[in-house]
Amino acid sequence: MPTLQSAAPPAKSRSKRRDLSSAERLRLFARMFTRPVFANLARSGNWQVALGFLAEHGLLIPASKSQSVASLYESAWLEMRRAYRNEFVYKTEIAGRIVFGRHSPNTASLHVELPVGRSIVDVAVFNGTSTAYEIKTEFDTPKRLTTQTLDYLEAFDRVCVVTHPRCAKSYAEIVDPRVGMLVLTERGSLRQIREPQTNRQNVSPQTIFSCLQRAEYIDAVSMKTGQPVVKPSGIIQAYCGEVFREFTPLEAHAIFVHALRKRKTDGETVRFVTALPESLRVLGYATPLSGRQRETALSALRECVGFQLA
Repeated sequence: MPTLQSAAPPAKSRSKRRDLSSAERLRLFARMFTRPVFANLARSGNWQVALGFLAEHGLLIPASKSQSVASLYESAWLEMRRAYRNEFVYKTEIAGRIVFGRHSPNTASLHVELPVGRSIVDVAVFNGTSTAYEIKTEFDTPKRLTTQTLDYLEAFDRVCVVTHPRCAKSYAEIVDPRVGMLVLTERGSLRQIREPQTNRQNVSPQTIFSCLQRAEYIDAVSMKTGQPVVKPSGIIQAYCGEVFREFTPLEAHAIFVHALRKRKTDGETVRFVTALPESLRVLGYATPLSGRQRETALSALRECVGFQLA
């Protein structure tokens, strides 16, 4: 086990380091909440390696009282939530207020950066229906917003743009009227500006088919035909795709909801994301990890350290 002192740079290097600006400091905190850093923590179990970049920039200093690694994350999260509301902050608020607030992780699944058509949904939630959330922070532009939301309407029942309060009106004017509008308030709540219209009767079975995994569309086709799919491996996808064209939009959407909800509501996933700090649950959903790696991550987060954020 590496010593805790190895997380802090030597005094000589500290004396030569220039002071970080507030923006640079916040960007380094934001790096803590990236998939590579979280995956490193889960695979190595060594918080000092995963978060070593903080020490390199003088952002870890000795503390008078020990705290858990999870507490370090929470401290960084609170600063980001207050002063640097990037896309990750929006994703985390959606997860907390929708999946862990309005619904339950046992019955509602959350997907991060889900490919749909020519676009990638920032956050998708599947419970009794499907909802796509396209995030536009105050740092973003409306570039591609119209085409992105139209792609999502090909597969989702409800589509919402989540944005900064001062952007909501202008964005609402350029997207399809079926698209809802939410704003992230200063207090971190989600306020509805325009309600999304139900759209499941208009979805494209072909678009939904492209979102499904092999086992999922094989099961759907077997149920449709009443027979197991027995085809050469090289033509199964094409065969199932042709059968899927016969599904009505409502049938295809029901299959979409069932399959995508099932992916993330298994007992092991629910237990893992629930055990994570609120600020890391999105990464828990988004980062592919084995069962052992998940346990390693939780163990590393519980470790007590003698440092605090500077």
